[in-house]
Amino acid sequence: MLWVQADEQGCGLMAWSRSSGTTRLTPPEVEVGNIVHAYGGGAFAAGPGRIWYVDATDGQLQTLAVQEPNAEPTPLTGGQQAGSGDLIYYDGELLGVQEGEHGDTVTAWDTSNGLARTLLTSSGFLAAPRLAPGRLAWLTWGQDAMPWDSAELWCADYHPGGVPIGAVLVAGGPDEAVAEPRWGPDGSLYFMSDRSGWMNLHRWDGTSVRSVASMDAECAAAPWELGYASYTFLPDHRIAMIARRGTLDQLVLVEQEGVRELELPFTSIKPYMATVGDHVAMIAATPITAPAVVVVDPDGSFVIIAGQSPVPSAPRPTTGHTAGGVTYLLHRPSTSLAGPLPLIVRAHPGPTDGITYRRDAFIDFFTHNGFAIVDVAYRGSTGFGRAFRRSLYGRWGLDDVADCAEVAEHLLATGTTTPGSVFIAGASAGGYTALHAVCAAGPFAAAIARSPIIDPKSWAATVPRFQRAHAVALDGGGGRVRSEAIRKPVLLVHGANDPITSAADTLALAHDLQDRRSSVELLLLDTESHTLSAPHLAEAVLDAELRFLRAMMRSER
Repeated sequence: MLWVQADEQGCGLMAWSRSSGTTRLTPPEVEVGNIVHAYGGGAFAAGPGRIWYVDATDGQLQTLAVQEPNAEPTPLTGGQQAGSGDLIYYDGELLGVQEGEHGDTVTAWDTSNGLARTLLTSSGFLAAPRLAPGRLAWLTWGQDAMPWDSAELWCADYHPGGVPIGAVLVAGGPDEAVAEPRWGPDGSLYFMSDRSGWMNLHRWDGTSVRSVASMDAECAAAPWELGYASYTFLPDHRIAMIARRGTLDQLVLVEQEGVRELELPFTSIKPYMATVGDHVAMIAATPITAPAVVVVDPDGSFVIIAGQSPVPSAPRPTTGHTAGGVTYLLHRPSTSLAGPLPLIVRAHPGPTDGITYRRDAFIDFFTHNGFAIVDVAYRGSTGFGRAFRRSLYGRWGLDDVADCAEVAEHLLATGTTTPGSVFIAGASAGGYTALHAVCAAGPFAAAIARSPIIDPKSWAATVPRFQRAHAVALDGGGGRVRSEAIRKPVLLVHGANDPITSAADTLALAHDLQDRRSSVELLLLDTESHTLSAPHLAEAVLDAELRFLRAMMRSER
């Protein structure tokens, strides 16, 4: 079992087996990762006795003999390669997706000599090349679409060293998203499709497509990254799969008798599942534990391989719903504080993201400092089906703001918090929501925006190619955040060289607010990070946010 883990030594490739435990495969100075389609994914693959990975510093494909003590990685090819992702090894070939300025290719490398061949090209996007004896499957979607809205699954005859022949369309189209194709042990092609309105597992036997497990649940995440695996095949014809209903992830087994839900404490599961013998390996978290690598027995027992131990004193969040039907998760401080609490309404960085039922650094930090946090599943969030996921298109900056305000008003009415102590925070798209939330009369006393989008139209012109269609689809609601419209104090946080959202728009907004003598604070960090999640960055950001909110609370007294 392999995974990438960030620690004090960098972002390295880890391995685990029952016989040898956990070991680090890549040297300490190596950073494993990629930026294909802006968000990367699928940066490593394994074959007999070897691994291949992408060096995050230069995009070079490297190979490493895992059985040789202290083996040094060597380039797969003699020259520099374009960034690669969605890597997979099969029968002497390494396949991967490469992105250029004007489109994608699926490339095959002969692992014996590093020679590369182009198998597929597209002016749009390609993903998930998956091989079986004599067959190659892949995904594609156009420049004007996002893969969770419209994608196609194709299959062709293929043999290593050759070219795909006789491609046929298996599933997908303008009104159907298809994701995560994988060849099953029975020779059928499995994949996720939202043709029913929910992202469910389907199977193609070469002639027809049938549903494998129909349920009102999202069994695959919106594919922001390459290489997602929301299901995995087990012995005895069983399939382990994630099922998300609203805010809660569950591990389920598809068996001959039907679908069985495992009784596990995990409430958040990342879409990186694998089979280890007759067990399931996954990255999972609980309301009181951060994500950990877990190996699960189908009988429901499990072992934590890597990750933090539970923190019994941490509080469990409360799931709630407003009268208008907006779902939220409320996190309270672990200490029993008398009376109403200061409240941070957090708009997730979606819009196709969702709120996760798990512990994280933001919640830990602010609940430790006496704040309650509420995460809002505003319109557009994942976990509620295709129609809900698309409901924010053309309404961004309006309906998301309304949903966040409705949750805040609900918690004011229930006495959880008091007027003047309600704040809104968000990152990226959530930052756009937070800023629009203080452009109108409402419950929020101030806003925090990390790496925010300021102007959807300028963002659409500068955002990476992968995300342009998303920017266009969302636009038409709130429009640009205008300095003259902002009514409450704001804290703006941005990385100076952010490749996803331009810091220039944030700086311009900050300067406009300063010229208007509006209350604004700016924290500009010397980094290319968009998420600002690295420990040294996160600490600086959290400290600045706490100082800002405490100052706002003092000014209200």
